[in-house]
Amino acid sequence: MKQFAFLALGLWAAAPVLAQKHDLSQAPQLPAHARVKAPMPTHAVLDIDHRPETPISLEHTPSADHIQSRDLVVERQVIGITQYDLQSNAAIDDRMAGNGDAVSAAWTMSLDVTPFEDRGTGYNFFNGEVWDEQPYERIENVRIGWPSINHLGDGREVVISHAGIDTPLHMARRDAGNGTWEDSDLPNYALLDDGVTTVGNLWPRAAVGGLNDEILHVICISTPIANGGAEYQGQDGALLYYRSMDSGDTWEMQTFPELDSSNFVNMSADAYSIHAEDGVVAFAVFNDISDTFIMISDDAGDNWEYHILADFPVDLYEVNAGLPDSLGFDFDGDGIAQEYFNSDGAGDVHVDVEGTVHCVYGGMYYADADTIDEGFSYFPGTNGLQYWREDFGPDSSVTIAYAYDIDESGQLDLEDDIAAYFVNLAGIPSMSSDEDANLYVSYSAIMENYSSGLQNFRHVHVVNSEDNGDSWNSEEACDLTPDVDFDGYEAVFASMPPRVGEHIELIYQRDFEPGLHIRGDEDPMDVNDIVHLRVPISDLGECADIDFEDWVGVEEAFQAGQVQLFPNPASTVVEIVIDRPGIHDVRVLDVEGREHMAWTTAGLVEKVDVRTLPSGLYFVELSQGAARTVVRLAVQ
Repeated sequence: MKQFAFLALGLWAAAPVLAQKHDLSQAPQLPAHARVKAPMPTHAVLDIDHRPETPISLEHTPSADHIQSRDLVVERQVIGITQYDLQSNAAIDDRMAGNGDAVSAAWTMSLDVTPFEDRGTGYNFFNGEVWDEQPYERIENVRIGWPSINHLGDGREVVISHAGIDTPLHMARRDAGNGTWEDSDLPNYALLDDGVTTVGNLWPRAAVGGLNDEILHVICISTPIANGGAEYQGQDGALLYYRSMDSGDTWEMQTFPELDSSNFVNMSADAYSIHAEDGVVAFAVFNDISDTFIMISDDAGDNWEYHILADFPVDLYEVNAGLPDSLGFDFDGDGIAQEYFNSDGAGDVHVDVEGTVHCVYGGMYYADADTIDEGFSYFPGTNGLQYWREDFGPDSSVTIAYAYDIDESGQLDLEDDIAAYFVNLAGIPSMSSDEDANLYVSYSAIMENYSSGLQNFRHVHVVNSEDNGDSWNSEEACDLTPDVDFDGYEAVFASMPPRVGEHIELIYQRDFEPGLHIRGDEDPMDVNDIVHLRVPISDLGECADIDFEDWVGVEEAFQAGQVQLFPNPASTVVEIVIDRPGIHDVRVLDVEGREHMAWTTAGLVEKVDVRTLPSGLYFVELSQGAARTVVRLAVQ
């Protein structure tokens, strides 16, 4: 690998066929004095032994005040909830499959307070008119996490997830949208020089390819030592590849000589992505202190070609070995060139209908100046989403999106504390394309103008290219998650299905507080919404003005503020105020979906005695015909 002085990423204004690295200062950045490094986690959260014991948050006071006219109609619906809020340690996997009248959505869900014993795949299905009711139970018969969902060519859907430290990957299949889920395991055997052994499989990503969408491709890593595993073939977290040629009935496993212990110390959890189209399959690994690369196969996984995305200048670097000053870049302006550019671990790879491979990832600077601590550092204030196409070559990505300098001050003006996702300020991308090979990338960008008072919120944006990646509407990216009634939402972990029809189908996790409970900030636990957006691609040019049409396919939907609970939390009696005419069915459910109360009312105010309910979190569900809304209730 060559050694070079790092230039940086920046705003791209030329065609990618002439791609080269640009100056990071061309994209909006924090002032140099605010580019403070922070500790980078040395191992990923598996949630076997890591469960923050912080209390449930019962209130949130927004400080943002924003009014905006909106013309683009985005259909929006809350399709699920979860209290387990870590959808990924880095890159988001495919959480949606299909489009049009058959759309499946999946996410990691738990409605238990702790230790999340009910964790599994939350699932919902859209038939072209309405979504199913919000789920309260996982689809699997065992506790799992990290689901990837795909549609097979035979009409079935398949969810691949992980179940535990030493266990194989888990698979659930059924006819798309209906029927009973059938559970099974992938074989987790591995061939070694001294025979056959088993290896723990964690944090999978899955894709479907083949002429008839019958080939399943899966990547994951072996269980690292920090998560209770052991070294595999000399690596503390080795990348493993599984393939099924018959829709998941039988499997084969392999590793790659380009990725072995002579080239990489380890691979990180969730820092990879995979996608396939017919016989082309590609997976990318988004590393931090080793090469970021992509593997491409043109023959359905029989043979592979290795491509470098970002060439880390020190081979087989181990934490605390000491990075040389002469090869770095002075990102924080302290006069010492000790910062090294690479990916932030969160990216996506995509194969379009023409078989061209594309890749997006967040840029990041890393440092390892302190050689006596336990880890290395990253710069959470780094801003710039990178794009690469297979004709670019090494170190030739270009910046296509970023968090915006909304007040046009010439720099990003943020609160001192940035919520810890350990990714770029414009990060966690998901990529799709349509039948004409037009490209669409969603990402979560921090917002200058929306703050909790302590931290800035993130909103989900979409940027697109109408010439197969030659140019992008970087300055006009759509903020898809502003809200007329309440702009103080955190919107992260957006995921789109790989193929776009007339609409962009997208789900994301919505919270009232920046940051997470499970990882990073370890905020108080709260219920997070899983929100679906349906965006007509023909109207993306109008994205500066957005209107939301809630509850897809339902007439006379509940509007914000029509149902209120007082007091909340409640210990004796709660009043349900229904500012809406007609007869309503009311149910009170606990976090596991069990019904505790149910009645029908035509009143505007209902007094409910909650002294018989155990302390905890409940959901008050009101329905009127097909229209339905759910309000959270805390009982003390």
